[in-house]
Amino acid sequence: MQNENQVNQMKIEEIRSICEGYHIIKKLGKGTYSVVKLGQKGHELVAIKFLKIYNEQERPEIIQKLQQEVQILQQLNNNKHPRIIQLIKYSDNLTYKKKNGQIVYKIGMILELGEKGHMLSYIQELQKFDEQTSRFYFRQLMTALIHMKKHNICHLDLKPDNIVFDSDFNLKIAGFGFSKQANGLIDDFFGGTISYMAPELWDRIAYDGSKVDVFAAAQILFTMITGCFAFSYCQEQLYNLIQQNDYAQFWNIQNKQHQTLFPQGFPDDFKDLINRMFDSDFNRRITPEECLQHPWTMGVEANNLQERINQQLEQQEEEYQRQQQMRRDQERAEQEMRNSLQQSQQSYK
Repeated sequence: MQNENQVNQMKIEEIRSICEGYHIIKKLGKGTYSVVKLGQKGHELVAIKFLKIYNEQERPEIIQKLQQEVQILQQLNNNKHPRIIQLIKYSDNLTYKKKNGQIVYKIGMILELGEKGHMLSYIQELQKFDEQTSRFYFRQLMTALIHMKKHNICHLDLKPDNIVFDSDFNLKIAGFGFSKQANGLIDDFFGGTISYMAPELWDRIAYDGSKVDVFAAAQILFTMITGCFAFSYCQEQLYNLIQQNDYAQFWNIQNKQHQTLFPQGFPDDFKDLINRMFDSDFNRRITPEECLQHPWTMGVEANNLQERINQQLEQQEEEYQRQQQMRRDQERAEQEMRNSLQQSQQSYK
């Protein structure tokens, strides 16, 4: 068995590209100016983010942006927090050996891997998390935001795509490409991901970055609970109701849309938390510390996360197989009916 493993390892070494001693296994994702790949060195797995520059004129700006991300991660890592992804190495001269043996040098960083993948994939697979699981992850998210706030760091692109799970299904924040360190209001960045952007970003007014993260976290929490956005685009009716502070009408619509999930309507404490996190005036919007102390957040949370999520995945797979079997049975019955009808017609002739 040992010899077989050694042979397999030799095969991997022969066919894989290698970066800083890590064998490149597969691509994990990509951004506008980057690609992220899975690297392996022995039993260690990492995510390696390589910078991709298509226009040389943009090189200085893109490199500066990556260096800003690195500086923020380095500061957060110096004050280690278990809910924030760890930076292992950054270099503008990473040694990269291609499969054909050619050696090139790349700009990029080596990061701790979220071994269980990102939150979005689980929401898509399970359709939603139960309330206790959602509360567990919401608490973890708030502790990370509080830690970041202490160091005047805001993420500015919080979304399930940028939240990964470790081997024990604990949450870690990743994707700090838009993050900023600011001791005061921010007035030089008004981007992010549309469905998570707070009103002040659209209004292009100076804002509190921590409060922008709270607004995005409300969208994440709502999505965990329901499997759907509270609003999909920032010009639709539900978003306008939030801006107008018309929460009564907002929840009337949500109750109708999610009647199967909440036959009696959404719980009052949950609605209050979401209302305060979505407040269109960031000066009134609840802080991460207040989110953590809110009555809904203080409720019962899940334990045995790995077992719970695996059970949900198994149930989802069983339901999928059941539906597929029902579809096959229906198709078979329809085919038998068509065959019977054809035989009757032939007998009649």
